[in-house]
Amino acid sequence: MSSGEIIKISRPTKIELIRLRRRLVLARRLHRILRDRLTLLVQEFYIALRRAYELRAKLNSLLSEIYPSYYSTLRIHGCEHLELVSSDTATGVEVSASTRNAMGVVVPMLELRGTYPSSAILPIELYGVQLKRVEFLETVVLLAEYEKALVLLGAEIARTRRKVTMLEKILIPRIMRTIAYLKMKFDEMEREEKVRMLRTKSFLERVRASR
Repeated sequence: MSSGEIIKISRPTKIELIRLRRRLVLARRLHRILRDRLTLLVQEFYIALRRAYELRAKLNSLLSEIYPSYYSTLRIHGCEHLELVSSDTATGVEVSASTRNAMGVVVPMLELRGTYPSSAILPIELYGVQLKRVEFLETVVLLAEYEKALVLLGAEIARTRRKVTMLEKILIPRIMRTIAYLKMKFDEMEREEKVRMLRTKSFLERVRASR
C-alpha cells in the first residue's frame, strides 16, 4: 500500500470521522514523543562516541609504549618463555558486569576488579609493561563498554527513526487524506440532500398549483 492511498473504511459515517480525528491527534502526539526521544538518543550516542574515541586514542598510546618492550623481550627470551611467564600474570583479574538505562536502552557497565600486581617473575624488559598493566586493562574494559553501548544505541536510533519516518511520511498524511475524503463525501451528501429537498419542495408546489 503506497503512502498516497487513504485508509479503507467500510462506511463513511460521522462516527468514523470522529475516530479518525482522535487517531490523528494520537499519532501526532506519538510522533512528537518519538522525535524528542530520537533527539535524546542521538545526544547519548554522541556522548558515548566521544568517550569511545578518547579511550581508543588512549589505548593506541599505551600500545605504542608497550610494544617496544614486548618485542625486545620476545627477541631476548623467546616466545615459549614469554608465554609461560605471561600465563601467570592473568591471575587476580576480574571484570564485573552490570547494566544501566540510557533513554530506555539497556547498555552494559563493566568494571575491572582485582588488578593487583602479579607475583610472577617477569623479565626486566617487561618492567615498563607491568607498570602499565592496570591502566591498560581498565582502558580495554571501558572501551568495550562504550563500544557495545554504541552498537545498542545505534540500533535503537535506527528503529526509532523508522517509526518517526513512518508516522511522519505515511500514517499521519494517510489519516489526513482520509479525513479530507470523508469531509468531501459528507459535503457531497449534504449537497445532494439539499437538491433532493428542493426538488421535493418544487414537486409539492406544482402538485398544489395543479389543484
